[in-house]
Amino acid sequence: MRVRPVLVCVGLAAALALTGCKASADQEAAPAAAAQEAPISAEALCAHLKKEAPRIIAVGSEVGAMAQLSISIANLYDDHLDQLDGSVVDEQALKTCPDVRAQLTKAAGIKSLAEL
Repeated sequence: MRVRPVLVCVGLAAALALTGCKASADQEAAPAAAAQEAPISAEALCAHLKKEAPRIIAVGSEVGAMAQLSISIANLYDDHLDQLDGSVVDEQALKTCPDVRAQLTKAAGIKSLAEL
């Protein structure tokens, strides 16, 4: 196993974990506004999740599915990782593809995409 890809994956997972944290009460006051300002549209997120779902579910373990889901969403956000908010991602997925979201959260053993 090569070390660099593992470090990149760990770094992406850490970035997702950190961006899921709320920094202030102001962020909680306007979740709808935050969803509108997301750099990735809800439709693009849903299309991405639909495409990735079979691969992520096939991993077969919750930890593996969680890691693959985290990496997949980080890859989608690409140059906008600083704007990645797990609560916004979860809200978008709930609105546009609740069934796919439910499949992915079940596979990853989480209740919300904000937990990634």
